[in-house]
Amino acid sequence: MQAVIHQAFMLNATAGALPLRMRLYHLTSLEAAEKYILPEKRMRLGRFSRMNDPFELMCFNSGEPDERYIFRMLRDRWEKSLGLICFGKHWKSPVMWAHYAKSHTGICLGFDVPEDCPKKMIYEPERLKWAVDFAKPIRGVDHSLLEKVITTKYEQWAYEEEWRIFANLEDPDPLNGEYYLNFGPNLTLREIIVGANCQKSVGSFRKLVGDVEQSVTIIKARPAFDTFSMVKQQRVKPIVVLPKLR
Repeated sequence: MQAVIHQAFMLNATAGALPLRMRLYHLTSLEAAEKYILPEKRMRLGRFSRMNDPFELMCFNSGEPDERYIFRMLRDRWEKSLGLICFGKHWKSPVMWAHYAKSHTGICLGFDVPEDCPKKMIYEPERLKWAVDFAKPIRGVDHSLLEKVITTKYEQWAYEEEWRIFANLEDPDPLNGEYYLNFGPNLTLREIIVGANCQKSVGSFRKLVGDVEQSVTIIKARPAFDTFSMVKQQRVKPIVVLPKLR
C-alpha cells in the first residue's frame, strides 16, 4: 500500500510554472523577518505536524479501518516529504495581524508567485465522506481526493482566507535540518507592510531588503478610520527599492 500511496502522492506534488503571476501575503514576526527571512532571502517550509490545526490532513470521516489506514499512510508520507508556506490574498485583516504578526508588531511580506502554484483552502462545516473502492485502481484514491485532503479545513478557520504553496522536502539546511524555499522566480518579494505597532521604521527595512531583481515597495499600516480593516498609513512616505542598473 505504501507504494500505492506514494504513486498517488506524486500526482499532486508537482506543479508547473506559468508566466501569469499573483500576489500573496505572509504575516510574520519582526524577529523572524529581521534575523532570518530577509537576510537569508528564503522562507522556511512548514510541516503538517507543527501547524496550529490538529486536523491537518484529516478532513475525511474515516470510520472504517481500511480508510483510516489509507489516510494514515497519506499523512505519514506527506509529513516526511511535503512542506508548505501559508499566505493570504490580502493584508487587511486586523485579526490575522493579531494572530500571526504578534499583535501588529510584526510585518507582512507580499510575494509574486506563479498563478498555478498556490492552492486555495476550502472550508467545510463537517468532515467529508469517502469510502474505499476495491474495484478501482489504488482503492479509489485519485487526484481529486488528494486535492481535497491537502486543501480542506474546518469552516471555523474560514476567516483566514488561506492559500498555500506546497514544496517537496529536499536538501535540508546542514546547520539546522530545516527545509526552505528560496526567493526567486517562484517566490518574488514585492512588498513589505510594516505593522501598526511595529517599532521599526519603514526606512529601516531598506538595508534588510538588499539587492532585488524587481522593485519592492515598503509601507506602513494603520487601522482604517471607517472600516474594521488595516490600510496604508498615508502620512508615512513609502520607500521603493529598485533593482540596480546593469
